[in-house]
Amino acid sequence: MVSTLDWNGKLGEMWANKVEAHDRLLGPIGDVGIALLGDIKGKRILDIGCGAGATSLAMATAGAQVVGVDISENLLAKAKERDLENTCTFLLSDAATADFGEPFDLIYPFDLIYSRFGAMFFPDPVTAWTRLRDQIVSGGKAVHVCWRDASLNEWVTFPLEAVASILGDEDTKVSPSGVPGPFVWADQAVFTDIFERSGWKVCAEQVSGDILIGAGPNAVADAVQYAMQVGPLGSRIKTLEPDLRNAVMSSLENAMKSKLVNGQIRLKTEGWAITATA
Repeated sequence: MVSTLDWNGKLGEMWANKVEAHDRLLGPIGDVGIALLGDIKGKRILDIGCGAGATSLAMATAGAQVVGVDISENLLAKAKERDLENTCTFLLSDAATADFGEPFDLIYPFDLIYSRFGAMFFPDPVTAWTRLRDQIVSGGKAVHVCWRDASLNEWVTFPLEAVASILGDEDTKVSPSGVPGPFVWADQAVFTDIFERSGWKVCAEQVSGDILIGAGPNAVADAVQYAMQVGPLGSRIKTLEPDLRNAVMSSLENAMKSKLVNGQIRLKTEGWAITATA
């Protein structure tokens, strides 16, 4: 499980340095979740795991009063930097344990809770979501988006398959579901059990999208760099020798050419949009 120390160390720094790339990765499914919140004008919203602030700012632009909370100092610094008009409140804290009533009494309790891939890493999720239910108005709604199985997500499988002949099958396996990591909630039964044990009524729908990983005259080169920096392949090639790394790049380039359509390269993404009612 990713710890606070990880997010305030190299992991948080890495995400802060790749904000736009990660927004492209998370955006298609995340936007579906925001839409499920409905009319949010004037609503008080807690954005859990707000990261570099893209979702908080989007909801504030739509007229909501937003508190974005995250455990990464690096990402929150980026969020505040992006919030040129100070439309949001950003808080460095763990949403599972924070007391939002005292410092944010003007907008507390919350009408809605939202999270884009950021609320599935609590060490004790049942305790966390039980506590969060007390932070929201009676009948309030929480919307969380997460990925379905890695094998269904082309942004995971396509780059790995493209370099399997170079790195081998063992080093290009997709991440399993249900273990700590981005696919921990891939199985609907897992998050349904957590929310129901926490006192929420829960429903979920499967959502699909396309991730733009390359566009314009350098679409193929951009897509190759994207695949090597974001997603499971990126973490598996960090220590490769130059010759092997060049071979990976060449194989990716050939594969990405097959995906080029009208000057763009897009890969499929599959997720869950979870709606829980207090």
